[in-house]
Parts: sequence; C-alpha cells; structure tokens
Amino acid sequence: MAKSVFVVLLALALATPASAQIAWDSPPFISPIAPAGLSLFFLRADAERLGALVTYRHEAGAMGLGYRFAITEEVGPDEDIAIAGGVDVSGFLARGIENADVDVAWWSGIGASVGNETVVSIPLGMIVGWSGESDTGVIFSPYAGGHVALDFISGEGDAVDFNGAIDIGADVVLNSGWMIRFGASFGDREALALGFKLPS
Repeated sequence: MAKSVFVVLLALALATPASAQIAWDSPPFISPIAPAGLSLFFLRADAERLGALVTYRHEAGAMGLGYRFAITEEVGPDEDIAIAGGVDVSGFLARGIENADVDVAWWSGIGASVGNETVVSIPLGMIVGWSGESDTGVIFSPYAGGHVALDFISGEGDAVDFNGAIDIGADVVLNSGWMIRFGASFGDREALALGFKLPS
C-alpha cells in the first residue's frame, strides 16, 4: 500500500507545470519525525530545473533550527544556474491527538533564492503527521500541510508577492537504519525532492 501511494505521489509531482522561480522553502521537509543531521536530495524545482538539495537539522522532529541549500540548472539551451538557501524554525502545536500517533507542527523561517532575480522569502506553515510501524519493523511517517510565503522580489521590477503551497511528504525508516525521504509542494511553489538521511 505504501509503495502504491508513493508511486502515485511521484507521478503527480513529475506532471506539474513549470513555475517562475526556485523557492528555498519547498519542499519544507519539516515533519514530526524529521531527523537530526544531514540529508541529501535530488531536486526537481519545476518542470525546467533539476538539481540538488542539502538539509541539516540540530534536533530530531519539528523542533529548533534547520538549514538548507539548493542548486539547480535549467534544462535547455540557456542552462542557467539558480541557488537558494535559508534557515527554518519549527515547533509542535499538539502531540498524540486523540491518543493516536498524530502530531501537529508549525514552521517558519527566512531565506533567499538567486537566479535571474533575487527573491527573499518569509514562509509560515503547518504540518500534520502520523507515524506507524509495520510487522517487519519498517517505520512509515507520512505528513501533509501547507504554507504561505511573503516574497520580496528584486530584479527588473521590484515587487512584493504573496504565494501559497500544499506540502506533502513521507519519511521511511528501514530495518537497516537508513531513512528514505520524499517531499513535494504544489501550487505557487511547485517542487519535488527524493533522497535520504546520511547515517550518523
């Protein structure tokens, strides 16, 4: 079942149309069991940009500070480079709702992306996540939520914009201890990333 859901989500994300910019905050990769340490991802920032994303968190779960850096290249004759980075902060709003393994978390931060334009973004979002363990010991933790972002755009014409996105993701802890991580954002900040947490 989990594999089928993952394949469907991956197909939907790959079918998304191009967006106008790379956003530092998408996908957020903030969840109730977000791991501490370093995670590496293959990133598809939109239909025209492929690249890599690196995240680092001091503490496990939706607590404390996290950092991220992404670099992408446009697929095509121009092949221009865009980079993005930022710092996020998060915390729990509720834990163990209805005596179930359901947690609610908030997150925010500040970051910037540099390409044809420079965009400084301040997001604010919420995530609802659940964790369960299979009979084989594999832990599956899907989550979903959304965020809005205030964008300060500096380029040919300075502007202030307000955008929103729906965020989904899943962290899967295997018996070997490796964690596979998937995240996607839809709406004004479309992005897809798939990767893993480096073992400590």
